Amino acid sequence: MAQSRTTDASPQKDIDQLSEQIATLRQDISDISQTLSGLGRSSRDAASEQARQKAADLRDAGARQMHNAQYRAEEMGQQAADQVRNQPAAAVGLAVGLGFLLGFMTGRK
Repeated sequence: MAQSRTTDASPQKDIDQLSEQIATLRQDISDISQTLSGLGRSSRDAASEQARQKAADLRDAGARQMHNAQYRAEEMGQQAADQVRNQPAAAVGLAVGLGFLLGFMTGRK
């Protein structure tokens, strides 16, 4: 046989408890959302700082390479000038030969 239950809890009390639990869940979800947002910001900031540092490192490396290339170009220019001073006839002969060769290659036919 079926038995009827009698409870002391009224439907309004159950609704109030359910409302309290829903409010607690909403607050928990809000807290989780704020925590995830903070985590996302800190990850973004860390990635941004890492990218800035990498860009600075690359810029410094590029500046060093440019300085080295300028130094080597100046050094080679100085060596060429010294060779022209030491052997002027060879330098003139080389210039004439290169001029003839370039003229021959680029000349119209």
